[in-house]
Amino acid sequence: MALALDEFGVDFIEVGHPAVSDDVFAGIKLVSNQGLRANLLAHSRALIRDVDYVLKVGTNWIGIFFCVSEACLKKRFGITLEQAMNRIAEAIEYAKDHGLKVRFTPEDTTRTEWRNLEAVLRLAKELKVDRVSIADTTGSTHPLKFYLLVQKIVSFGIPVNVHCHNDLGLALANAIMGIEAGASLVDATVNGLGERAGIVDLAQIATVLYYHYGVKKYKIDMLYYLSNLVSKITGIKVQPNYPIVGANAFTHKAGLHVSAVIKDPTFYEFLPAETFGRERTIYVDRFAGRDTIRYYLERAGITDEKIIDALLRRVKSSREPFTWERLIEEARRLMT
Repeated sequence: MALALDEFGVDFIEVGHPAVSDDVFAGIKLVSNQGLRANLLAHSRALIRDVDYVLKVGTNWIGIFFCVSEACLKKRFGITLEQAMNRIAEAIEYAKDHGLKVRFTPEDTTRTEWRNLEAVLRLAKELKVDRVSIADTTGSTHPLKFYLLVQKIVSFGIPVNVHCHNDLGLALANAIMGIEAGASLVDATVNGLGERAGIVDLAQIATVLYYHYGVKKYKIDMLYYLSNLVSKITGIKVQPNYPIVGANAFTHKAGLHVSAVIKDPTFYEFLPAETFGRERTIYVDRFAGRDTIRYYLERAGITDEKIIDALLRRVKSSREPFTWERLIEEARRLMT
């Protein structure tokens, strides 16, 4: 997966949290030894021992995270904001002193009280943190509110990531608003996988960047391959109507749609299927039109309009879809 993502052209690969287990540690170390172009970032709590794990796996970036909302400080950690700031500062300084580039994430950023968030952002700037990540941890923030928050944090002068969960289906919208507000990096996963409803889908954000922002640096013709690779590895398949990489994303069914697509695919495709390493599919069932039947029969060298009309009547009266092979077989039967 790491090799494929690197070939695709991602800027960062988050390789995991090495303190979690021996196999995660070994996996991260293996990826670190591949000589990849992408920056490699390993996760760390605001603990010296976690930073030591990251130093051992050999990544060039560390992602230190800590939540400073009042609810977390009191109920989760049982400490004051001042104590939290000391813990965060100690971990960041230790990582920086050992040559790591640091991304700091105030977890649950979007629901953290501004006074606490402002204090920790000022600390991050003082300690020369390389990036900060704005996390919509519960995936519930309104995109306009997210835009304003990102804009406010960008004004601190630290490069900004956005990390948008999809609990309310707002991940992509929030990522776009983050970009508009000045964020320079978006966290994404293949097929949108992640905790609960996942985070921003790589195929979707990469295509938005390509189509709307003119960003051509990523090999978007690899997106379908990446999706299938991750589905195979994880055993989690995407739903058929999933954007870009779903089975139906470039499948045309309604007779009127097919008639137009045959003439020019751009009538019903904002970008052609081939852009994403896909093939266009024409689905044949009782919603098909004459042009659908003609499209398949002409490929087999059958141009008789009477046969096309007769076969269309058969397709219309059937409750089952017709495969290409069945269409040709039925057409030849009608010809005899």
